Amino acid sequence: MIALAARSLAEKMSALPEASEPLTYAASGVDLEADAVRIKDIVTQVKRTHQGQPVIPLPGGFAGGINVLEMEEPIVACTDGVGTKTILHSLCGTFEYAGRDVVANNINDLIVTGATPTAFLDYLAMSDLPEGAVVDVVRGVATACIEDGIALISGETAEMPDIYASGHFDLAGTALGVLRRGDRIDPAEICAGDIVISLSSGGLMTNGYSLARAALGIGGDDSEGESRQLLETRPIELSGESVGEALTRPHPSFWKQVDRLRKDEIRLKGMAHITGGGIAGNLGRIIPDHLSADIDPGTWVIPPIFGLVQERGSIQTEEMFRVFNMGLGIICILSPEDFENVALKETGFFQVGEISRTDSSSRVNLKGLAN
Repeated sequence: MIALAARSLAEKMSALPEASEPLTYAASGVDLEADAVRIKDIVTQVKRTHQGQPVIPLPGGFAGGINVLEMEEPIVACTDGVGTKTILHSLCGTFEYAGRDVVANNINDLIVTGATPTAFLDYLAMSDLPEGAVVDVVRGVATACIEDGIALISGETAEMPDIYASGHFDLAGTALGVLRRGDRIDPAEICAGDIVISLSSGGLMTNGYSLARAALGIGGDDSEGESRQLLETRPIELSGESVGEALTRPHPSFWKQVDRLRKDEIRLKGMAHITGGGIAGNLGRIIPDHLSADIDPGTWVIPPIFGLVQERGSIQTEEMFRVFNMGLGIICILSPEDFENVALKETGFFQVGEISRTDSSSRVNLKGLAN
C-alpha cells in the first residue's frame, strides 16, 4: 500500500500541466524591472537621511555602515527576511529551518562588506500557527546565532490575524557587526586577471520561491492538501530527496569559511551574496567600470531542484539565471597569488571564472547565455 501511495503521488507530480508559455518571475507576481525602478526611488529617500551623518558607503548595497562617535570599528547593519519560503515551511512544518534561514540570509549580506557579525534581532509576524511553531522558529534563530558566534539580543513577535491568513507568517531580521580596521572590502582593488571563486548554495536559499512555487503548482491555500502531497513526492530528478526537502533546505551561512580565509590573510577584493537577481544581478553590483566577471556555468554542479523547477514551469534558461542563484551561494574575488592558498580548497571554495577588461556595459558575462 505504501508503494502504491508513493507511486500515486509521483504520478500526480509528473502529471502537472506544463506551462503553455514559458513561465517568468513577473508572471508569478515578482517584477524585477519594476523593483529596480522602485529601489532607485527608495535609495533617494534613504540618502536624504545621510546628510550630516557619519554614514560609511559600502559596496553593493548589501549592508550599511555608520561611524557612531567616531569609533575605530564602525557599526554595520543589514535587514532581510525569508520571503515566501515561509509558505513552504508552514506546509512542511519546518519552522526551525525558517529561523536558520533568516539568520544566514542576513549574516551573508553583512560579511560581504568585510564586517564581523556580532548580534542579531528578529521579527516574527503571524496569524495562528501550530502549537510549538513559534518556539521552533526562535530555536532555529538561536541555533544559527550560536553556530556563527553571535548573540540574539532582541526581537518582536506579533499576532496579526487580520493581516495574515491562518497558518501563515512572515519572518525578518537585522544583523549587526563591526568593521574592523583592515577588513573593509574595497572592490576598487579588483583588476583584470583576478580569480572568481564561490561556495555552493545547495539550493534556492531564500530567493525565487514565488516562481518556484508557480512552476511546481504549490499554492499558499492548501485546504485540499494537494500542495502537501506534491511536497511529499520524490521525483527521480531529486535522487531520493522529496520536493519539500529540497525546497526547505536551510539557507547556509558562509561566515566560518570567509573568516577562515581572513585568518589565513587571504585578501578578498570583492564579495557578493547571490540572492534575488541571480549571479549577474548581485555580482554586477561590485564590479568596477571597464571590467567584467566572466563566469562559466560549466564549472559547478547545479542542484537538481533548479532543473525540476525549470522543466515543470517551462522556464527559459536565461530567466532561471536571472532569478535564481543556480547553485552559487556567495562569490568572492581575489588575486591569482591568493588563489593558490590551500585554505581555499579546505573550506570548499571553487573557481567559477575570472576578471577581464571590457568595453561593454555588462559587468557579468555568463558563458553560453545571452547577457
